[in-house]
Amino acid sequence: MIRLPRAAMWACVIVLAVIFVLVGASKLEGPGALRWAERFAQWGYPAATRPVVGVLEILGGLGVLIPRVRRPAAATLLAVMVGALGTHAMQAEFPRLIPPLVLGGLACLLYSSRPRPGCDPRT
Repeated sequence: MIRLPRAAMWACVIVLAVIFVLVGASKLEGPGALRWAERFAQWGYPAATRPVVGVLEILGGLGVLIPRVRRPAAATLLAVMVGALGTHAMQAEFPRLIPPLVLGGLACLLYSSRPRPGCDPRT
């Protein structure tokens, strides 16, 4: 495990929270949801996959803000990004590999960071 400076940890948390809540919400509602539905269908996923991924992204994005559930939330976001990497690689959408690599890297960094002494969320 690594120990991130507090500012770096919070920057990572805020970036992940904002991006995943916004992208997750776009998968559930509004004009973006129609585009996401088309993409998921093109990739060969069942229709129910899109809202499940959207909910996982929103819950993970909100979860990283809560110290007690930060690690499981980061692990959830990392798993979603591994799925995105696999999807884009299998579809030969190589430019689309960059966002899940960056976001997955941030989620991995957050997952592997140690809490500061006296700030253990398990207590």
